[in-house]
Amino acid sequence: MKLKQLSIAAAVSALTLSTATNAVLGPIPIYLNPIKVDANHFNDLDTNATFSTEIYSSKDIDNSGSTNLYDFLSNNTSITITPSSGNRFSQKIDMRGYGTTNGHQNIIITVDGIRLNNHTSSQQTIGNIILNNIDKIEITKGSGSVVYGDGAMSGAIHIFMKDAYDSYIELETGNYGLSNKSISTSSQSDGLSVNASFEAQEKGGYAIADNTGNKDWGKQTNKAINLNLKATNNTQIQLSLAANNSDYRYAEYQTISQFNANPSQNGTGRNYAHSVVNSNEYSLGLNTNINSTLSLKVTSTDEEKSSETVFYWGSGGIKKDKKTSDSITLKYANNNITINSGYSKLYGERKGKSWGSSSFDKLTTKDNEGYFIQAKQLVNDTTYVAGFRDEKVGYFYNKTSATGNHNLTAYNFGINKKIDGNLSMFSNYNKAFQAYDINTAFKYDSGIGDSIFDGFIKPMTSKTLNVGLDYTNQNSKTKLTLFRSNLNNEIYLHKQNSSDLGTNANLDKSHKIGIEIDTKHIINPKATIGINYSYIDAIIDFENETEDRGDFNGKSLPGVSKNTLAANVKFKLDNKSTLTLKHKYRDEAYAEEDFSNTNTEKTKAFNATDLNYAYSHSKDIKLSLDIENLFKKQHATLLGDYNSTGGNVVYPASYTRNIKLGLTYKF
Repeated sequence: MKLKQLSIAAAVSALTLSTATNAVLGPIPIYLNPIKVDANHFNDLDTNATFSTEIYSSKDIDNSGSTNLYDFLSNNTSITITPSSGNRFSQKIDMRGYGTTNGHQNIIITVDGIRLNNHTSSQQTIGNIILNNIDKIEITKGSGSVVYGDGAMSGAIHIFMKDAYDSYIELETGNYGLSNKSISTSSQSDGLSVNASFEAQEKGGYAIADNTGNKDWGKQTNKAINLNLKATNNTQIQLSLAANNSDYRYAEYQTISQFNANPSQNGTGRNYAHSVVNSNEYSLGLNTNINSTLSLKVTSTDEEKSSETVFYWGSGGIKKDKKTSDSITLKYANNNITINSGYSKLYGERKGKSWGSSSFDKLTTKDNEGYFIQAKQLVNDTTYVAGFRDEKVGYFYNKTSATGNHNLTAYNFGINKKIDGNLSMFSNYNKAFQAYDINTAFKYDSGIGDSIFDGFIKPMTSKTLNVGLDYTNQNSKTKLTLFRSNLNNEIYLHKQNSSDLGTNANLDKSHKIGIEIDTKHIINPKATIGINYSYIDAIIDFENETEDRGDFNGKSLPGVSKNTLAANVKFKLDNKSTLTLKHKYRDEAYAEEDFSNTNTEKTKAFNATDLNYAYSHSKDIKLSLDIENLFKKQHATLLGDYNSTGGNVVYPASYTRNIKLGLTYKF
């Protein structure tokens, strides 16, 4: 389908679904009002934002029927989420066509303003965030590089936790050994509030046992405590402490025929990979109003993590990671003018052992230091925004005393014009950058059984134009966005042939073009519908590397589905019970690593239908029934024949019907 045809269809859909109705769900009126955007520090309503947004309130999250954050983002938003090499505890995240291999490196994820992005190539950890304690999720697309800098290529996901957690106990059980237990509580007194939470997740496994008798099971515990002290009428101090521990196993690859015959089998006959990850983190923050027009925010965070994965051939080595960040933001707001400026410093290091060494003798570091300023002015019904960021990035590897240094810039120009009380137009032009993660400087040497330093590569940059419409009334909300991103030096894993384990390199020039539609509509007093659709075409324009299968010029980026659809319908059966039906669809995509688009096999289309029933016995007791993958559709991620096996293999992602029963008791 051509982009022009999609644009016409989107405009017709937006007008059709935006017809107002007087709707009441049960005894409580529901209005799809504008929501404040906090992520960019301007605190505008989303209808006044100069960039594309998806915003979900705690009520949206509660009404979705989702039981964890991965489930909510996958089934209700434009984001693509899939298990990483079959690992359901660590899932890949992609937005706007950066691919399931490296997509997570091109999107910023924050919790209450604190970055979750890693200095290594590992995914952001969001599976330990308790869904019930989230106040709001903001997804900002094609924006965020001025405030957040490194990595904000496709945009950002911002998660805001509740100021005061609900006091509740939640129990969940299901087939395949599923068991989740969580408890949260809060205490409020004069000048001090305390939030505490504990969660234990367990999965018994979906595949058959390996030679050691272990299935692909997993367990994870998450503990957190947050304190908020009102030091004066104008000053608040926050302290957060968290400890997260996970222990899980995940199956290896299968051939396509094995997956089609029995996706639960042990395709290689080897022992499953076993990962143990432990992390501790803290953050300290201060918010103060200096006077009626000036406010100051200061934050400092620290995280230490140890991890080890044991494969069938032995340990991949213990890794010790440390990540610290410090930021200062000064905000000036007076009438129709707002100016934000800030400074941030990010430092990350990884320590590892060389092959045969008993000490952590390998150290690689990444050091970011950036400054930004942005301004907003409201003139009548038009909002103007402009911002600029300068950031220095440095790298160091101790074994060879290798260094890398880059000076990178980002900027953003935006406008939002109110057409009438319901309709607004917006556009922004954004430059962003991603300085590579430290793992990209290494490659695996099978001769010595260890990773070796391979040299630093070029940072990638993008320039993105967004143009959109936003229509909102009390019963309907629709956003339509067209975008194009032009990229230089897009980072990818390059393999010359099937025996090559790969080196990280840059695609010289590439681009992404697409259309996004996000609409919510109250159909009648008993039913609501939400549709999130995106069409994305990710193209490699020019690359001077050539594989033995051909060149990349004009080819599609592997791992990117052109059409993605998330739809949900919610029915209020009576004053106590609701039924939610959700469906997620993604097109087929070229196999990961197939940059020349010559592989005869592709990653098949993804289809999954979920059903949720919620019953509120009283204001304090809620029961739920969830059925994931109702029709038991099978899906797996395909790696083309440039993977280490020298043939087409798949990593199973979903193939079971999962049934869960939940009980929530508020006290």
